[in-house]
Amino acid sequence: MQHRIIRQTSESIATLLEDGARDILGRSILVVTGPPLREKFTRTPALGVYLYRTWVRPRRREDLPVLVTRIEADGTIEDFYQDPPLRLSLDYLVTAWADEDAEQQELLGVAMRVLLQTPVLEGELLDGDAFDPEERIPLRPVEDLSAEFLMSMWRGFGEHLRPAIGYTCRLKLESPRRSDDLRRTEQKEIRVVPARA
Repeated sequence: MQHRIIRQTSESIATLLEDGARDILGRSILVVTGPPLREKFTRTPALGVYLYRTWVRPRRREDLPVLVTRIEADGTIEDFYQDPPLRLSLDYLVTAWADEDAEQQELLGVAMRVLLQTPVLEGELLDGDAFDPEERIPLRPVEDLSAEFLMSMWRGFGEHLRPAIGYTCRLKLESPRRSDDLRRTEQKEIRVVPARA
């Protein structure tokens, strides 16, 4: 089910923003995923979460298979070699939508406060079947979103420039390529043979 990890990560971020904004503001607001197009925001105030770039992070070690040991629910142990995971970064644009500029700015501050309070998605914050129970996905602000990039993006959507901030998160897509199960040594027998004169 790990092919769903990108979609479920986006949904987990949206749910985090929705729950966090409700806690701060005392009321529910709409959180929309996907391109920030005005027609999607049927009700304001609202926040948008848009995955605008997915990229592969450089590897920090050789691309050699790794030994994996897995303990099944019945206690049996599996050993096998698996190709290294594909290490991904997902870049998001978080946008604020409201009728007044001041309210947009306040709403963006709410979103930033929520994401500052929860810098790692883990445990019950990761909703879906694509995540390992021990999965931890760091969520960090992007420091180098240029005005040119933002203007170009908004122009591409046919929208006016509005308050937005970038966030990036790192995750890994496990390779389905693996060896056959390795056989464990279950019993050893050692014999001592006297040396011949």
